[in-house]
Parts: sequence; C-alpha cells; structure tokens
Amino acid sequence: RRTIAKYREALKIPSSSERKKLNQYKL
Repeated sequence: RRTIAKYREALKIPSSSERKKLNQYKL
C-alpha cells in the first residue's frame, strides 16, 4: 500500500476513483 493511500485514509480524503464509488453510496 502506498503512503499516499495511508494519508488519504487518515484524512478521510477519497481518491478520484474512490470518489466516484462513494457518489453511488452518498449518505
């Protein structure tokens, strides 16, 4: 796992691809 992925998870910042997935499960 890359460092960027770790810091993104820590800051709750989804990547561009993850953002598309999260848009489907918008709360």
